[in-house]
Order: sequence, then structure tokens, then C-alpha cells
Amino acid sequence: MNYTNKFNFPDYVVEWLKLDEYDYEEGTFSATTLLQPPRVYALKKKHYDELEMDVSDLIASRYGNAIHDSIEKAGLANCLQERRLRAIVDEKIITGKFDIMKKRGDGKYQLVDVKSTSVWTYIFNSKEEDYIKQLSIYRFLGHMNGLNVVKEAEVFMIFTDWSPSKARKDSEYPQSRIQIVHLALWDIEKTRKFIAERVRLLDEASEMEESDMPECTEKELWAQKSLYDLKRNGRVVATYKKKPAKMLEGSSLELAERKGEVKRCSYCNARPFCSQYKKLKEEGRVC
Repeated sequence: MNYTNKFNFPDYVVEWLKLDEYDYEEGTFSATTLLQPPRVYALKKKHYDELEMDVSDLIASRYGNAIHDSIEKAGLANCLQERRLRAIVDEKIITGKFDIMKKRGDGKYQLVDVKSTSVWTYIFNSKEEDYIKQLSIYRFLGHMNGLNVVKEAEVFMIFTDWSPSKARKDSEYPQSRIQIVHLALWDIEKTRKFIAERVRLLDEASEMEESDMPECTEKELWAQKSLYDLKRNGRVVATYKKKPAKMLEGSSLELAERKGEVKRCSYCNARPFCSQYKKLKEEGRVC
């Protein structure tokens, strides 16, 4: 990985931003790695020494690290904190480092995951599926390491962009900078099958030529919903958020789907090596 400094931050800022205390383990699949699209995983693995990232893109992660560090230093009562667990699935080493496991009165444990994130993630509930997958993997790893972890989990959300003025004006807006979200996790066997399938997909993609790698899906691309333009003689006369059930009669009318803008590519440093990104760029779907 190569770092750039396009804003000319002084050396001490760059040194702080580049500090990486993540406990990488070669030859393993972490819970977060398993959730990557196969194309992204394979391209990053193939071109790791050529990847570039600007140090300014690390600022958000430093916020998150600071929050996690302060919670860990608090030494929460009756809680296991920041432990990396391991298990073998189909001869592959799977790892995951949970934030908090809270011990209940019955001796069982409940997962609590700390997320520093945008208010809009909470309002639109846009990450719930990913949270469930990640925490289900942690629950599976706990099970494989002799910990009785219940299916009910909590996400401790700390908003980086919360506005007190918006909270006063809008009762639907989060009324506090912190929200606790409750999730129901998967069964152990369902999670085991999910892990095995993800490992297979990632392994297969990493052995392919770029042109043969599976493309990221619309969901994986964080694509906005399509719009539908009603045109007459090539000119847009109306735009719909949903495809109209019925079309007006008339030979001069046509309906054209305008696929939504793609968000993930802007955050993916493997994009210079990705033909799908180039295609999306040509289609005007990436800013």
C-alpha cells in the first residue's frame, strides 16, 4: 500500500494518520474480509503493492479507533472486550475481533458492537444487513470457542455528524448523539454455511483474471435506486422514482431506465485496476 498526501499535511499528522495497530494475520479470513465483494477482495490482493490511498481518507477511521480505545480503557464491568477469536471452517482459518461481550445474569454473553457512523446510516437503516452478518460471525466464533452467545445483539451507535438543532426541530431525527439498536442474529449452522460460501467465492475470484472476476452487484456498489424517464421524441417529459404500471398510449412516448449513482467505487482504492469501474464511469454512474 502506498500513501499520498494531497493536502500537504505536516509530517506529524501523516505519521498519526498512518499508524495502523490492526492485528493482521496472514493466511486467514477475518469477519470484515468475508463481507467484501469478491471482485474487491481479489483486486486488492492482486495489486496490493500498487494500491494508493491518501492519508486524508484515514481520518474517519482514526475517529473510530479513538472511540474504541476509550471504551476499551474504561474496562467495562462484566464484559469481555476487544478479543480476537479463531475457528476452522472448511480447512480455512476464520478470525474475528469483537468489541464487547456483555455477561448476563444467566451466564450467557450478549454481543455489543461499537459503530461511529453517520446519522443517516441510522435513519435509513442502510447497514443493518451487514451488521447482522458481521455479528453473526462473531457469535459463531464465540460458539466455536466455548462461549454461549445469545442471538440478541446490540449496536452502540455514536454519530459523527449529529446536529442538536436538527434534533430540536425534527422529532424523527435522533434525539441523542448515541443510539442503541437491537438485532436478531443468525443460527450457528446458517452462519457456518454463509462463511463457507464466502470463503469459496473469495478464493475463486482471487484465482481469476480480472476480466473473469464476478462484477460487484448493485447492492455491493451501494447504488442509488433507478429513475425512469418518460420521453417524447427523445425529450424527457416526466421522471418517476418507480416504473409506471401503465404507459400512456402514443407511439412518440418511450420509457428509459436511468440507473442510480454508484457510491462504493469512490471509496475503493482498487478502482484503477477494475474494468467494471471504467464501464460505470463511462455510463456516468460514478462521480
